[in-house]
Amino acid sequence: KREKVCKGYEIEIFGAGEGKEFLDKKNVEALLTNKGAETLTGKTTRTFELQKLEARIERHKWIKDAELFFDNNQVLQVKITERTPIARLITVNGNSYYIDSSCQRLPLSDKVSAKVPVFTGFPSDKSNLKQADKVLLKEIRNVSEYILKHSFWMAQISQVDITEKRTFEMVPTIGNHIIEFGKGDNCDAKFKRVFTF
Repeated sequence: KREKVCKGYEIEIFGAGEGKEFLDKKNVEALLTNKGAETLTGKTTRTFELQKLEARIERHKWIKDAELFFDNNQVLQVKITERTPIARLITVNGNSYYIDSSCQRLPLSDKVSAKVPVFTGFPSDKSNLKQADKVLLKEIRNVSEYILKHSFWMAQISQVDITEKRTFEMVPTIGNHIIEFGKGDNCDAKFKRVFTF
């Protein structure tokens, strides 16, 4: 089987769903062929270093996992799992990016915009964050995941502002008040109190 020739490749992308993938097959094809520098079709399957190809593809920010294998017809199957954004952050300097559930930074996309909670006033633009900023990111993840799970809060919360004390203030879509939420812990109990209010 390893002496047989690659007859082509098929790319399948598993994204956040709803047809709103941040990657398309052309993006993955460019990573797979090293921007067209490598030809895959016609090479014997033993010359493929699938682990290295997977590692190269997984270096892309939006790719969580890549799985490559040859099927019985010698077609290279490329299965891509895309990262799912859970929050959009806007820093104090005005820069913006998404984070996923592992707090990995994801760049904004020209193709699609994710419908996720927006957090403004994140204190750092640096890629290497201080411990306090890492803790704040985890609190943002907690609050954002709670909001995403509840359609009521997705409709009710316009944005979440991060204060200088690293607490959260929520701006509701209805009314002209601010919800002083505090730290990003005990989300269930806090949101229940706000719901009662």
